[in-house]
Amino acid sequence: MLNPTARTWAEIDTAALVHNLHVARQHTDKKLMCVIKGDAHGHGAVECGRALEKAGVDAFAVACLEEGIALRQGGITLPILVLGWTDPAQAPMLAEYALAQSVFEEAYAADLNAAGVPLDIHVKLDTGMSRTGIFAQEQPQAAAEAVLRICALPNLRVKGIFSHCAVADVPEEDAFTAFQVANFQNVLDILSSRGFPRDVIRHMGNSAVTLYHPEAHFDMVRLGVMLYGFYPDGIHRDNGPLRPVLTLKTRIAQIKQLPAGAAVSYGCTYHTDKPTKIAVVAAGYADSYPRSLSNKGAYAVIRGQKCPQIGRICMDMCMFDVTGVDAEAGDEVILYGAGGMTLDEIAALTGSINCEVTCLLPKRVKKVYL
Repeated sequence: MLNPTARTWAEIDTAALVHNLHVARQHTDKKLMCVIKGDAHGHGAVECGRALEKAGVDAFAVACLEEGIALRQGGITLPILVLGWTDPAQAPMLAEYALAQSVFEEAYAADLNAAGVPLDIHVKLDTGMSRTGIFAQEQPQAAAEAVLRICALPNLRVKGIFSHCAVADVPEEDAFTAFQVANFQNVLDILSSRGFPRDVIRHMGNSAVTLYHPEAHFDMVRLGVMLYGFYPDGIHRDNGPLRPVLTLKTRIAQIKQLPAGAAVSYGCTYHTDKPTKIAVVAAGYADSYPRSLSNKGAYAVIRGQKCPQIGRICMDMCMFDVTGVDAEAGDEVILYGAGGMTLDEIAALTGSINCEVTCLLPKRVKKVYL
């Protein structure tokens, strides 16, 4: 339960999380891997993982070994794929916690194999992202041969083969997405002709692929930002099917009346043009309310009304114009999320992306699960 004296908190609506999962199910009949890295994009990986596991998903993905261990210790039993690099010296930990490891080159596979413990792996192909992965951009034969050599390593059990799309959320770049899909399929075709097991899971779909590119669903899709109510292209749909999962709230610390011409906050970047009633609220950029929003038209919702943000946002406080609003100290303030600004609006004003803000939530912002 939330302490009624809480300063700043994030409400996590797990019903909205499961709703967004159902939206994904309306777009695909393939297996669902939920990407809950970065503490589930700031929403709380263990709690979100439990809700999603109960809702019947097939697997999870995390960024690193530590995130996978935290899920296991939190009671998650489904398969977990570590997408990022793990030191081969920690291979016994991968095995102990039944975590599958992403393998992106032969040398790394050899190092994991040399650790001497049986490991589940997913082999990654670089089909156009030019990030991690066995290079497979119009070189299907060489990539397939590398995969087969990895399959021959005695301590590695290949459970999946996958890739990642770079611009599946940009319609103008559909030709490049098609290029990536073709590169992936070409490698798979060669592998199939060489007896590659059919029960190895093929996957390359992220949220954008899930929503916009059914031709790239293969055996499984990886659900990321859409789980949390974010559209992959960063464009909010007022009547769209996805629901925001996280809402950041705080309280009014002080109400004060300012005369015309008063300077507000650091740098004196804002001056009142008339007598103004302001609310000083108990959250700032250290609570993941970005300083770059300062004086750019952001707003908070206080007593059901949109109140403009004014002056520079401080580390622990910020100010809103509440002239004409019957606001008092202690009132609840919606900074963003359900009932307030969308994360897409925040991203547009800060020049960022919708999920970055939630990923940066600090520990002092307590999470309340609804």
